[in-house]
Amino acid sequence: MSARIAKSNPAMKLIVLFTASLSWAFQQQAVPPKYQYRDPVTSDLLLCDQCPPGTAVKQHCTADKPTECHPCPERHFAENWHWGDTCQYCTSVCKERQLVKQRCNSTHDQLCECAPGFHLVVEFCITHSTCQPGNGVAALGTPVSDTVCERCPPGHFSAESSSTEPCQPHRNCSDLGLKTLRWGTSTSDSLCGNQDKTATLDCSHQHTLCHTDVTLCEEAVFQSLASLRLSSVPLERLLESLPGRRVDRKSLERLKKACSPQQQVLQLLRLWREQNKDQDKLSGIIQGVNHCERKVSRCNGLKNLTLDDLLQVTDSLPGVKVRQEDVRAVASTCLPRQYILQLLHLWKTANYDLDLAKGLSHSLRVLRSQGAPRYLLKGLKKISRIIGTTSAHKMYEKMFVSMLQDESCFKPHKPLNE
Repeated sequence: MSARIAKSNPAMKLIVLFTASLSWAFQQQAVPPKYQYRDPVTSDLLLCDQCPPGTAVKQHCTADKPTECHPCPERHFAENWHWGDTCQYCTSVCKERQLVKQRCNSTHDQLCECAPGFHLVVEFCITHSTCQPGNGVAALGTPVSDTVCERCPPGHFSAESSSTEPCQPHRNCSDLGLKTLRWGTSTSDSLCGNQDKTATLDCSHQHTLCHTDVTLCEEAVFQSLASLRLSSVPLERLLESLPGRRVDRKSLERLKKACSPQQQVLQLLRLWREQNKDQDKLSGIIQGVNHCERKVSRCNGLKNLTLDDLLQVTDSLPGVKVRQEDVRAVASTCLPRQYILQLLHLWKTANYDLDLAKGLSHSLRVLRSQGAPRYLLKGLKKISRIIGTTSAHKMYEKMFVSMLQDESCFKPHKPLNE
């Protein structure tokens, strides 16, 4: 009857087979494994029962008696069935950077694992890797596996190196009733505010916001005047001798307080140029500088640079290096297409006595030797060529040379910073 039910009902057939398998498994477990032992008295070869985990052989079996087992002593264990008369000794201490995961007992040895913040590599516990800025933690490290990092997807960022923090979503300024002053990047959050904020160029080193008036061509033009040693001329005398409308005294005093002597000249010339941009005498110079700026801004190959690219360029430039924290500030506050202009401006600020075009030429030689990406080399080469061939600096130089040669304008004078 039962055979007919099993045959007609597939589900019942599976139950019968499972029950039979389970019964067989229990029977197998109930029968201890055997080992061969020769009785020293009778010389008979006997099949003795092995001792279960947690015990050891106290007395081998005889023709009349089964194997006698006794418990493992303290700090000893036997993990499997065996026929030895001793148990294994427990591991006494864990290795360096390891903690006890499970205490020793009669059936298991002491188990150790790497401490928090470390993972096992071969036989050593190694610190979990950190995900660099722009990358977040996709999977936390465990005692047996390292941290898994992932590039922050669009709309997310990671500003610091971390082995625990995932990428965070950019702040939504609209949801907060604020205006977006700066869109977030892979390494920085969005900047929100109530109104537009523009960073004015000054002589400080607080590069917390992206400069809005960086003009590399203008800096290069004024740099060409360095050989004239204008920084040794008092600002008041230079101001009086410049043609056209004069810069007001209040602006002059602010420059003297905020800037070094070399920077004072640069800032004064900028203010003077702005004050006289409608003058015929300056129109050719201004047009030449503006034309140069437009050409620099169209260097498309430098619009998608990464923080790594910026750091590589920073290391390749001669003279005083731009601080890494300032480079990271550029990456976190500027759009990618502004990166290189901002970086070169910071370099010029720190190296006012070095020529920008020559600095770029040096950078290109270093980057080529390092096998830098082609887009980076091509973009820097274009900027170097544009700045090196601008004619505006010749016009400026001609004007100042004639001015300095006029003895009625300037007489020997100690440098202002003395």
